[in-house]
Amino acid sequence: MTKICRECDEPTIEPIPVGLEPTLSCGGRVIYLCPPCLLDLGIVPLSQQPKGSLGYVPIEVTTS
Repeated sequence: MTKICRECDEPTIEPIPVGLEPTLSCGGRVIYLCPPCLLDLGIVPLSQQPKGSLGYVPIEVTTS
């Protein structure tokens, strides 16, 4: 299933769901990223978010 990456606006055959975008109706729309953008931005995929997460896009923060 091809989706459009939210960051680079390019179609990807490997879309990774990373969060939910709130809408006025229902729960919201799923935000997808392509694998390169996911790595560049350091965003945690929905499948790896903690239970009870509201679906906001989490970012991994690393300190040096």
